[in-house]
Amino acid sequence: MSFLACSNTNDQSIGPNVLGCRDDFDFTVKFEQLFFSLTPSVIFISLSIFRIVALTRRPVIVEASHLWLGKLGIIVSYATLELALLILVGIGSFSTTGVAISASALRFVAALCIIPLSLLEHNRSPRPSVLLGAYLFLTLLLDIAQTRTFWLASTTRPEIAYSAVFTAAVTVKTAIVLFEAQRKTSWVKWDDKGHSPEETSGIYSLGLYSWLNRLAVSGYRKVLEVPDLYPLDSAMASAELHSYFVERFDSPMFAGHKYRLLLVLSRTLLRQLLLPILPRLALIGFTLSQPFFIQSLINYLAKPPCSVSANIGYGFIGACILIYSGIALSTALYWYFQYRMLYMVRGTLVSAIYAKTTEANIANGDDKASLTLMSTDIERIYQGFRSLHEVWANTIQVAVSAFLLYRQLGPAFVVPIVIVILCAVAILVPIRFTARGQRRWMDGVQKRVGLTSGIIASMKNLKISGLTIPIGSFVHQLRISELSASTEYRKLVLISATLAYTPLLISPFLTFAIAQRTLDIAGLFASLAYLLLMTQPLTLLFQSFPLIIGGTTCLGRIQSFLESKTRQDYRIAASNSQRNTEKSTAASEPGLTTSFTQEPFVTIENGSFGWLPGQMVLNNVDIRIQKASLTIVVGPIASGKSSLCKALLGEMPYSDGKVFIDAQSSRVGYCDQVPFLSNGSIRDNIVGFSPFDASRYEEVIEATLLAEDCETLPQGHDTIIGSNGITLSGGQKQRVSLARTLYLQTDLLILDDIFSGLDSDTEDQVFERVFGKTGLPMANHIIALDLSGRVVEQGNFDDLITNQGYIHNLGIKPSLMSDKSSTDISLKSETSLPPPKKSTTKSTAPEVNDRARQNGDTTVYKIYFKSMGLLLTSSFFFLGISYGFFGNFPTVWLSYWTADSVKVQPQHTNAYYIGLYALFQILAMVSLVSLAFLLLLTGVSRAGVSLHQTALKTMIHAPLRFFTTTDQGIITNLFSQDLNLVDTELPGSLLNTIIDVFISIGQAAVIASSAPYLAISYPFIGALMYVLQKFYLRTSRQLRLLDLEAKSPLYTHFLDTAKGIVTLRAFGYIPENRTKNIHLLDTSQRPAYLLAMIQQWLAVVLNLVVAAIAVLLTALATQLRSNSGITGASLVTLLSLGGNLSGIIISYTQLETSIGAISRLKSFSDNVQPEEHDSEDICPPEDWPQRGEISLENVSASYLSEEEGITASTLALKSISLCVRPGEKIAICGRTGSGKSSFIALLLKLLEPLATEPYCLRIDNASLSRLDRVTLRQRIISIPQDAVFLPDGSTFLANLDPFQTAMAEDAQSILRIVGLWDFVAERGGLEAGMTAGTLSQGQRQLFSLARAVLRRRTRARSLGLGGCGSEGGVLLLDEVSSSVDQNTEKKMQEVIREEFKNYTIIAVSHRLDMIMDFDRVVIMDKGEIVEVGNPAHLAKETGTRFGGLYAAGGH
Repeated sequence: MSFLACSNTNDQSIGPNVLGCRDDFDFTVKFEQLFFSLTPSVIFISLSIFRIVALTRRPVIVEASHLWLGKLGIIVSYATLELALLILVGIGSFSTTGVAISASALRFVAALCIIPLSLLEHNRSPRPSVLLGAYLFLTLLLDIAQTRTFWLASTTRPEIAYSAVFTAAVTVKTAIVLFEAQRKTSWVKWDDKGHSPEETSGIYSLGLYSWLNRLAVSGYRKVLEVPDLYPLDSAMASAELHSYFVERFDSPMFAGHKYRLLLVLSRTLLRQLLLPILPRLALIGFTLSQPFFIQSLINYLAKPPCSVSANIGYGFIGACILIYSGIALSTALYWYFQYRMLYMVRGTLVSAIYAKTTEANIANGDDKASLTLMSTDIERIYQGFRSLHEVWANTIQVAVSAFLLYRQLGPAFVVPIVIVILCAVAILVPIRFTARGQRRWMDGVQKRVGLTSGIIASMKNLKISGLTIPIGSFVHQLRISELSASTEYRKLVLISATLAYTPLLISPFLTFAIAQRTLDIAGLFASLAYLLLMTQPLTLLFQSFPLIIGGTTCLGRIQSFLESKTRQDYRIAASNSQRNTEKSTAASEPGLTTSFTQEPFVTIENGSFGWLPGQMVLNNVDIRIQKASLTIVVGPIASGKSSLCKALLGEMPYSDGKVFIDAQSSRVGYCDQVPFLSNGSIRDNIVGFSPFDASRYEEVIEATLLAEDCETLPQGHDTIIGSNGITLSGGQKQRVSLARTLYLQTDLLILDDIFSGLDSDTEDQVFERVFGKTGLPMANHIIALDLSGRVVEQGNFDDLITNQGYIHNLGIKPSLMSDKSSTDISLKSETSLPPPKKSTTKSTAPEVNDRARQNGDTTVYKIYFKSMGLLLTSSFFFLGISYGFFGNFPTVWLSYWTADSVKVQPQHTNAYYIGLYALFQILAMVSLVSLAFLLLLTGVSRAGVSLHQTALKTMIHAPLRFFTTTDQGIITNLFSQDLNLVDTELPGSLLNTIIDVFISIGQAAVIASSAPYLAISYPFIGALMYVLQKFYLRTSRQLRLLDLEAKSPLYTHFLDTAKGIVTLRAFGYIPENRTKNIHLLDTSQRPAYLLAMIQQWLAVVLNLVVAAIAVLLTALATQLRSNSGITGASLVTLLSLGGNLSGIIISYTQLETSIGAISRLKSFSDNVQPEEHDSEDICPPEDWPQRGEISLENVSASYLSEEEGITASTLALKSISLCVRPGEKIAICGRTGSGKSSFIALLLKLLEPLATEPYCLRIDNASLSRLDRVTLRQRIISIPQDAVFLPDGSTFLANLDPFQTAMAEDAQSILRIVGLWDFVAERGGLEAGMTAGTLSQGQRQLFSLARAVLRRRTRARSLGLGGCGSEGGVLLLDEVSSSVDQNTEKKMQEVIREEFKNYTIIAVSHRLDMIMDFDRVVIMDKGEIVEVGNPAHLAKETGTRFGGLYAAGGH
C-alpha cells in the first residue's frame, strides 16, 4: 500500500523509520503492515484455532445471553469494517502491494476467528479471554500508531476514505476491548465463596493484579486468618495435578531416564511452562528498545531547537510511555504465569512425595526423609526454577545486545565478549561442585530435622533418662556440620556470583579504552546501555546457574525417593474355593500338632520373611488361622513374633513362600507394639476415618475400660492427647489403640503385645471383654516360635501342654480358665456419651501478637544483628554505602569525560578518565564482593548457630506441659521451615535491601543532575513508596506468618503418616489420608501463593512509578532542552533504577516477611517458659544421692498449670505421703492410669507439686524444689518405659554411652551380661552404626538396662568406689520388662539385683513376679496411695488390693 505523498521515499521498505516524509518521525507503512497487522494476525489465528478446539470440550458454565448478544453485535460490526478495508485495498482505488492485501485479508480472518472464540470463551470459561484480551489490546495500540500514519500520509480521496474506515474499525475494536474485559462473576454457575476472584479475572486484572486489591485492603485493616484468604484457583488444585503427574510418571516413556522427574514435570505442566514465554519475549523487545530510545533522544537534544519539530519531542514522550509501561505490564504477566507454574510444581511434588510415603517399604530407611524433601528440597527447587525462563531469555538478550554493540562499536565489541567467555569458562569450575555441595547440605538438613522431630516425639522419655543434654549437644553438632556444608555450597555460589558480576563492572572501561576515539556522546551512552543490557543478563544468568543446579539436585533427591522400592503386598487375596486349588504344604513336622477343622482365614505356606536380603528372621513358617478364632503367637524375645504380625500384613520387605488371606478382608485391625496415636482427641483417634456410631463407640470404650479414664481427663473423650499420645500413660495409649482397632469394621484383628503396659487386673478384664475367657488355655490355636524364627509347635492348649515342649515349659495350668478379675466385666453401661465435637489442637509455641502480625516487631532486627555481631553488622552498611557510591559515580564520570572531550582543548587525556573510571568500577566490585562474602558466609554461620542454639535450648528446657499442648509439627516447623528462612531467604533479602537502597540513592542523584526540576518530585515519590510499603507490608507480613503456620499441620500429617504407615495401611485409611494431605497442601498453598502474587502487585506499581519518572525525565529533557551528556547518563541510570526501586520495596518486604521466622523463634523463646525456676539454686555434687532416702509429705500434683485452673478432678497425684528408706526396694503397682508413671515424673521434676507444697518432697534431706532439675536427672538413674536412642547411624557405643565417659571394655562386658553382645557383634561391634528399628521391643528394653548399668559403673569409678552398687544412689524403673519373656525378665532381675545392690529402687511394674522380693509395694488408684506393704505378705492376705492383682495375674 503506497500513499501518494510519500511515493518517492522509503515508505515501501522495511525501514523501520521513514525518511523524507512525515517529518522523518514515523515507521514506514510496509513495516507497520508487516509487523503491526500481518504478524499479530497470523499468531492470533494460529492460537485461536487451538483454543477453540480446547474450549469445545468444556461444559457451559456461564449464563449471560444478553451480554453475549451485545458482544456479537459489536464483533460483527468490526468484521464488517475489516471486510470493507479489504475491499478498498482489493479494488485498487489506490496503489496497493501484496503485503497490504495479505495484511488486510489476515485482519479480516482474525476478525472472523474472534466470533467463535468469543462465544466459547463467554460460555465455557469463567474469566474473560486472556488470548482475546491480549490480542485486542496489543493490536489496538498498534492500530492507533497505524491510524496516525494513515492520516499523516493521506492526501487523495480514496486514501482519506481508507483512513476513515480504519479509524472506525479502531473505534469499534475499542468497544470490543471494553466488552471482552467485562467480568462474568455474577453469571458463573458456581459458589462464589469457593472460588478465587483470580478465576474470573481477565488479562487486565491479571496484569495489574487488581484482583488482589480487596485482600490488600483487608490485610491493612484487620488481622488475617487462613479463612479470610482467597481460595486456591481450581486449576492449581493438587488433586488434579497429582492425577496428571501419576499418569505420566508411570508411563514407560520416561522410565529409567536420568532426568525422569524433570521430564515428567515438564510434560505434566507443559501449558504452564509455555505461558510465560510470550510476555518474556515482549519484555525482551521493550528492554532492547531502550538503547535506541536513548541514542535517538540524545541526538535530538544535541541538535539546535530550531532545526527539529516540536512534535518529535512529543513523540519521544509517547515512545517513553509505550516502552516503560510495556516493561511494567509484560513483567507483571511474565511473573504471574511463572509463579503459577512454580506453585503448581510444589503442589505436584508434595502430593507425589506424600503418595510415595504411603507406598514406601518400611525397610527403606529414614522415615522422616519425606519431611525434608517436601520442605527444604521443595524450597530449593522453587528458588532454582524461579530463574528457569531467564536462562533462554537472557541468552537471547545477550546475543541481540552483542550484535547491536557490534554495530555501535565495531571490532571493540569483542572485548566484553572475551571477558564473558573467560568468566563463563571459569564459572564451570565451581558449578561442577555445586550439585555435590547442595546434596551434602540437604543431607545435613534432613538428618538434623529428622533427629529434632524424633526428639520432640520422645522428649518425656529423654527427660526421664537424663539424656537431654547429650542429645541436645548431638543435635547442635549436626547443626554446625550442616552450616559447614552450607558454607561450602555458599562459597561456590559466591564465586559464581563474583564471576557473574565481573563482565558488568570490568567490561565498560576496557571497551571504552579501546573504542574511545570512535565514540561521540550519543554513541558512548548508547554503547553503555548496550553493555548494561548485555552484562546484566549475564550476571543474572551466571548467578542462576548454581541455583538451577541446586534445584535440579534436589529434584534428583526427590526422584530417587519416588523411585525407591515400593512395598509389595505379597499376600494373595483368595476365597475358600480358590485356596482349595492350592495344595497345602503344611505337613506336620515331628513335634508339631495341628488341629484344623475348617477352611482357614489366613494361611502361610513355607513362608520365610526378613528385613534384609539373605537374612530371614522367620523361616519355613507353615500356619493356618481360622475364621472367628483366637490365635496366640508366643516365643522368646527376638524370636520374630512382631515380624510375623508384619508378615500377615504384607509389610515384610523380603519374603518367600505364599500368604493367603480371605478376599473380603480389605481392612485389618492392627495394634502395633508401640501404639501409633495422632495429636487429636481420644474420640478422633478411635473413630479415625470411620463413620461415627455412638453405640459401637460406647461398646469399645467399655470393652477397653477407657470410660473411667475419660472421666478423669479435662475434656473427657474430647481431650487432646498430644503428639504420640504424650499425655497418656503407656497402658492408656495401648487401650486407645486397641479401641481404635475394635471400632474398625473388619473380620481380622492383629494385635502385637498390646497388654505389655497393663496391670494384671486390667489386662484380664480387657482380655475377657474383648475375647471371652481369659488366658492362653482358651486360645483356639497357639503358635510357638524359637530364636531362629521357626515354628517349634502349634495347636490347641490341651494338645501342646502334654508335648513337653515350649508351651509345657511355660508352666501354665488349665485351671487358669476361671475368672480372676476383681471387678465386674459387664459390657453394659448406664453412662451416655456426649456427642462428638470437633477438637482443636492448641498452638502455643510460635504465636505472634496481633499488632506484631500487622506492624512487625523491630526488636527482631536487634536479635538478628546481635546474633551475627554488631561489628560485623556495621561493616555491612559501610560496604553498602561504598558500593552505592562507586557503583553510580562512574556514570557521572562519563558525562564529565564527554563534556571535556568536546572542548577544543580538553583538560585531561582519555587515559586519565578511563583510569579513574576503571578504579571506581574495581572499588565497586570489591565493596560488593566483600559485602556478599561477609554476610552470606560469616553472618549466616554466626546467626544460624546462635539462633538454633537458643531455640534448641528453649525446646530442651521446656516443661512437659508444653509438649502435651503443642503439636509436634508446629515445633518441627520452627526447626525446619523457619531456620531454612534464616539460612537462605533472610540473608539474601538483607543483602539485596542494602544494595538496592544505597545504589538507588546514588541513581536518584544521577537522574536529578539531568533534570533538577525532577528532584521536586522525589519527596512525593518517597511519600508514595512509604505509603505503598506501609499498606502492602501489613498484608505481606501476615501472609508470610500464615504461610509458615499453615505448613505446620502439613508437616504434622507427614510425620504422623511416616510414623504410623503400617497401621494406616492395615486399616485401609490411605485414601482418606491422601485426601487429607491434599486438603492440607492446598490450604498451605493459599498464603504462600498469595504472598508471591501480592509481591508482584507491588512490583507492578513500582514499575509504573518508574515509568512515570521516565516520562517526566523525557518531558523535561525535550521541553527544557537539557544537557545531552547528563541526560544520557540519567537515561542509562534509569535502565536499572526501575529494578532497583522495585528491589528496595520487594527486598525490604521479603526481609520483613522472612524475618517473621526470627519473630516466631523469638515468640517461641519468650512464650515457652523454661521448666527451671529461679529457686533451683542447688546443684547436687556427683556423689549425690549417696543414701537414697526419699520423703514425700502430703504431695499433690497436676499436669495443668495454675493459670488453667487446677481442681481435685485434674490432680494426677493426690496427697501422696511416703518415706523410702536408704537402699529400700519399692514397687509401684495399680491399674493403668492410676498415677504410677506420674509418681516417677514427680521424683524427676517432670511433674510439679502444687505451689503450697514446695518443700514436702526431699531426697537425701535435700528439697527437690531447690535442686537443679537437669542435674537431678543426671544424678538419678532412670529407665523409661519406651527406650530412646540416638539417630540411626550412630554407633552402638554412642547409644550405650551418650555422655562419652565409659570405656569400651565396660560396654562390651555389660552387653554380655544382658545378652545383647552376640547381636551387636553380628552387626560389626561397638563402633558399627545401628538402627533402632532393627531391635525388637524386648531388645530395646535390654539396651536401656545396659545403658543404666554402664552409667552406674561409670559413676562408681568416678567416685573411686567399688562395684555392684555399693556407692548408693537412686534407680527409677518404669515398666522395664513389659516386653520381654519370662526368662529374660529373670535375667533382668538378676542384673538389677546384682548391679544396684545398695541403690534405692523405685520400680513401676505390672509384672508382679519381678517385684515379689522387693521390700514394699505401693498400690495406687486414681492418683492416690491406697495400700502399702510387703508384697509377699499382701499376696497371702485376703481382701488386699495387691492380693487381688496377684491372683488376677494367675498366681
